Amino acid sequence: MLSLLIKEEIKNYFPEMIKLRRYMHMNPEVSFHEKNTAKFIENYLRELGIKDIKTNIGLNGVVARIKGKDSSKTLAFRADFDALPINDEKDVDYKSKIQNTMHACGHDGHTVSLLATCKVLMENIDKLPHDIVAIFQYGEEQAPGGAKPMIDAGCLENVDAIFGAHLWTPLPLGTLGYGYSELCAAADRFEIKITSNKNSNLIAADFISQTQQIVSRFAKPRETLVITLGKLESTKNNASITGTIRHFNKELHKMVISKLKKLCLSLEKEYENATIEFIYYGGYPPLINHKNAVKEIITAASAILPEIKLKEIEPLMIGEDFAYYLENIPGAFFLIGAGNNTFAKYPHHHPKFDFEEKVMTHTASIFLNLALNADKVIKNLKEEQ
Repeated sequence: MLSLLIKEEIKNYFPEMIKLRRYMHMNPEVSFHEKNTAKFIENYLRELGIKDIKTNIGLNGVVARIKGKDSSKTLAFRADFDALPINDEKDVDYKSKIQNTMHACGHDGHTVSLLATCKVLMENIDKLPHDIVAIFQYGEEQAPGGAKPMIDAGCLENVDAIFGAHLWTPLPLGTLGYGYSELCAAADRFEIKITSNKNSNLIAADFISQTQQIVSRFAKPRETLVITLGKLESTKNNASITGTIRHFNKELHKMVISKLKKLCLSLEKEYENATIEFIYYGGYPPLINHKNAVKEIITAASAILPEIKLKEIEPLMIGEDFAYYLENIPGAFFLIGAGNNTFAKYPHHHPKFDFEEKVMTHTASIFLNLALNADKVIKNLKEEQ
């Protein structure tokens, strides 16, 4: 009965969801500059009649609490809403109006999915067992991100568990991608600055060669460790190398940073009159799901969307700051298929990126089923702790 209710209401709201998503798509704002987007979200939530809305959380974050029958337990959902500094090259009537700014990763779809979730919950408040917190997060696309400042500002206070989703065009519409543990790698940035009166190119080449030996010598056979050196700029006297470290193991990460610093000191001693500076910019931690939370996602999705295809996926070598939430409380993050073979075939961060808008109904439906069964969901997650 509950599943039929959710399906019918989401079906009825789909035209409105398309309208909201396309408004956001035409009016994107890049990370840490999302003031208008945050106000748009706040205004919509107030129109729904939600009383407990907090704004400017961290910087531009918006947090809404919907009161259920029993406030002793709380389930949270998160959607990010920042865009990217990419020029929209699609030939559609909802193309971005802002030069060199575009929702090229689907965050407009994430936001609207959670807004629709809030709308259905407000119209069925008598069926809501516990409180629901909707976290609308700024700044995911650019480290240090918005998740940690929002957590530091208290967005997870009195929250028992959290769920998040990313629409994903590499998966076809009607597919749910999940991982029981590691889902997204940590992605740390670093830079090496070399100054030498004559050997900067040689030192840079030596650093690159020895960096790859760190991976082969210190990572265990089944451990993921990728050091990518993406950019090299050099003159006779100066060189700079930028790179990323991707991993799922914090202890391994500490070891790699230590080895890179020692390598720089060693090369300084080896090459006369050379100075080598190691600059660590950091990044997001690995995203590690809680197994029981993933099981709850699969249960909720299968019940509300019996036609959905379930696909256990290999961990992704991308960063996602939802990881910070999962370092604090139980929960899980999942991928929801949004691709096709025509307009939604382009990868994320591509200037022609687009997605199957029906994916928003899938995301909202799963969120709603979790919310309306919050008592069981939270109980099962606590058993894992």
